[in-house]
Amino acid sequence: MIFWNGPYNRLLRLAFVFALVPWLYSTFNEQRRIQSYSVERALMLSWDKIVSQPSIFFRRVIVGINCNVDLIVSGTALLEHINSTTTERKDHEVLTNINDLYEAFTYFFSRGAPSERHMSDEKTFQDLVQTAGDLLQRSHYYIGGNAALMSEKIASSFPKTTTYLVGPIGPRLQALLHPSIVRTNSTRIVKDELHVIMEYKQGEILGEYVAPASSRFITSHDRYSGSSVVIEMFFKAISQFNPDLIILTGVHLLKHQNREMRMEKLRLIKRNLMQVDPKVPVHLEMGSISDSDYVQEVLKRIIPHVDSLALNEQELAFFSHVANGPYGDLYPMSPGAVHVHKVVEILYWLITTYGYDKTNPSSANYGYKLSRIHFHSLTFHLMVYRGTDWSNLGAALAAGARAAARQACQATADNNMDNVELRSSISLLLDKQLGKYYNFEPQKPLVSWMRNDVVFVYTPVLVCKFPTRTVGLDDVISATGLLFSQFYRFERSSAWHKLTEIISEVEESTRKCYESVKPVNKLVLCFVRNIRQAAKKSKTDLKYTTGSNRGPVQWIEDAASYSDAFSTDIDSFATFPYPRQVRRFILIYNYALIHRMKTAAKVKEGLQKQKEKKINFCHLPIEKQVVILFPGQGSQFIGMGSKACISVILQRFLTECPTAMDLYEKASEVLKYDVKKLCFEGPKTKIDQTIYCQPAVFVTSMAAMEKAKQDDEHLMEKVTYSAGFSVGEFNSLVLAGVLSFEDALRILKVRAETMHDCSQKVPSGMMTIQVHASTDLTSAIHDSRKFAIEQNDYSLCEIANFLFCGVKVIGASKVCMDFLEQNQDRYGFKVLKRLSVGGAFHTKLMKGAKSSLRKIFEEVQFKKPKINIFSNYTGHLYNDDINAIKSNLVKQVYNPVKWEQIQQLLFRLHEDCNFPTYMEVGPGRQLGTMFLRISKKAFKFYRNVSC
Repeated sequence: MIFWNGPYNRLLRLAFVFALVPWLYSTFNEQRRIQSYSVERALMLSWDKIVSQPSIFFRRVIVGINCNVDLIVSGTALLEHINSTTTERKDHEVLTNINDLYEAFTYFFSRGAPSERHMSDEKTFQDLVQTAGDLLQRSHYYIGGNAALMSEKIASSFPKTTTYLVGPIGPRLQALLHPSIVRTNSTRIVKDELHVIMEYKQGEILGEYVAPASSRFITSHDRYSGSSVVIEMFFKAISQFNPDLIILTGVHLLKHQNREMRMEKLRLIKRNLMQVDPKVPVHLEMGSISDSDYVQEVLKRIIPHVDSLALNEQELAFFSHVANGPYGDLYPMSPGAVHVHKVVEILYWLITTYGYDKTNPSSANYGYKLSRIHFHSLTFHLMVYRGTDWSNLGAALAAGARAAARQACQATADNNMDNVELRSSISLLLDKQLGKYYNFEPQKPLVSWMRNDVVFVYTPVLVCKFPTRTVGLDDVISATGLLFSQFYRFERSSAWHKLTEIISEVEESTRKCYESVKPVNKLVLCFVRNIRQAAKKSKTDLKYTTGSNRGPVQWIEDAASYSDAFSTDIDSFATFPYPRQVRRFILIYNYALIHRMKTAAKVKEGLQKQKEKKINFCHLPIEKQVVILFPGQGSQFIGMGSKACISVILQRFLTECPTAMDLYEKASEVLKYDVKKLCFEGPKTKIDQTIYCQPAVFVTSMAAMEKAKQDDEHLMEKVTYSAGFSVGEFNSLVLAGVLSFEDALRILKVRAETMHDCSQKVPSGMMTIQVHASTDLTSAIHDSRKFAIEQNDYSLCEIANFLFCGVKVIGASKVCMDFLEQNQDRYGFKVLKRLSVGGAFHTKLMKGAKSSLRKIFEEVQFKKPKINIFSNYTGHLYNDDINAIKSNLVKQVYNPVKWEQIQQLLFRLHEDCNFPTYMEVGPGRQLGTMFLRISKKAFKFYRNVSC
């Protein structure tokens, strides 16, 4: 026995003290160390602690049914290369032509919302794929389709789980998939199904719209993913593979088929779902659906018969919109305007309406299975469950949120944390009915609560600032959350039926024809006969198995080149329903055909390069290039130009700048009044008038440019780009050599006079407003026009200027401006100020100036630009087409100034961390202030030439 107080135990006591002190230091210092971390890193570390492996995990998972290959391109770049004749934004359930694609893409692009639409016309889709391929220097193909993406994630991240994939797998996809994924030859196809993924990043520009968030738009023309053969093969494989978890995807792809066909397939899916062993959970991964009738059928026939469901904000909002759920008017949701308490209300409605209810055996819900919903949006995730079948869902939610950051930005607790940010409020309302609030703590990110028998778990999410890809992120989140979940169900029903429908194998019967039938045409007929027999037995539609009315040969012709089928050739397990010699002949034929098409495309590309808009200055390093910015009307002040007439030269003596003084003298001769005196002395009431202001600002900016050239003799050798705001665009044209100073001044004199005359027709003005994600500016403008009509006034209310993110200028009649000021809280915007201008410039009120401008344009000479200049009307660079320059200058008067879009393009001129010098030349610093709001990095290279 050891006596603690004994004198011979002194050494033991000292040892205990020396062991205790470090332990206490480590324990009490842990909290302080965590508090020193950034919020993002602390949040990631908290998720790492929360994530724990389930005690019973899924060892065998079967996934189906949609597989394809994604061709990922820049959505804005692709649309700029297609011949669209529309500028509207409108949602379409099905795309029939290029205009529909442009309108649907713009509709979701302006909201930053993900979406997917089917292209009904195959030729249009193939042309789109060809354009996308030509747009890329090298085609970028990736694994696509919910089933393939989820299989890839499970196989690569959960090696103890065996994954069985059922779906139309082509040669490219065969080579891209993880080698451990088990595949079936019964659903192999000769050519991959392609999806065009049109990605865009936050801040990208399309026409007059700027993307509020990074997202993507998907279009496709699938033939096999929604076929009855693939669906039946999937459920047949379930009985053969005996999985622990079933993941069903691709149900949304049936929406583009006719009603009778898709109803038959929904009944087929429901019938097979009800025959699945109730001890095996079924998870449904939703996709974008635009058909309200089809959504009703999915909610009624499919959702109640799956155990788990995963969906995003767009799909959830559309469910509620179609089925008259709460907050049904939220569709389509904007990523930045998703309120947690509204999502919670919709999820509660969804799981109580279509989920399992054990409290009432006589209700229809007692036979339902849905008991888990995994909701994911850009800024937060929610896990909702009911009953006792599912567990470890807190860890599953944290694992999914962590996977989102890792997938989008490769962020971990140790690196790349600068690329992610938290876009969640410190305090927010979670459940309005219960009055549940959430106060953010990085060390405790998860919060859970219960409403009746439904449990909710919430976590904020780290958002990637510059995501490399957004497609497939939902599938990664869902797959990770599923594999960290735990499922165990006590059998509720003894009824369990195995699959009884067996599809005959086409390959076996076709092989028998090989020995007896040698000619290609007879072999094809034999192949078609076997397909028809299988289709008749499985009640499928030949339209989706043999290529519609173009005949079965299309199955073989779909293998367009040797590269398409290369991975299949080297796969010893690959089989074809026709001899290798037949494929070789058709591949050689198609190779020659495609080679001829590519040659013609190269010739066309060469002709297009001759019309290239951008003038190349690659001989100048980007850090040595100079971008000149000219201000517009509104920057004037008394005394402007006085500094431009003096220049700092040798030994710092101040002397007059003679070239600047000459400009004022020339301007006075053209305008027939003393411009120099007006600019230097005023009065202000006169210089603020449009007919005097526009020429005065133009002349002063050119004088400041002369001062800058005298201060730096080599300045013009470094100028590569120029942009001017409204009137300042004429300064850019003079700088680029398109117009002479005198001709530009004559045009501006006519422009100012005609715009002044137009503004006198209706009492009007302009106002600056600030908008945010929840602002309904479209409705505000529409209602103000309606109000003006009711007041028997001129209904004028339009966006006149896009200044920078969240700030716009409205041009409107006085009645409409009064309406907007009085109702700004109702529509969610803020009026910053009314501008001191004499009319609603850059609106339809100015259309009366067209004829006068066109007439004066015919009297002056235009030349091709020597540097790159931006058009206020298009927001893009001018090309060297003189007629296009004239046309854009006319349209600029009665269309909005796209300055925000121009600034975004100016910011993108940088190469890595090297930027050009951005020099504002003219009165004031307004353009520099706006440029600061676009990019603080670029603003470091901003300079101002004072005048």
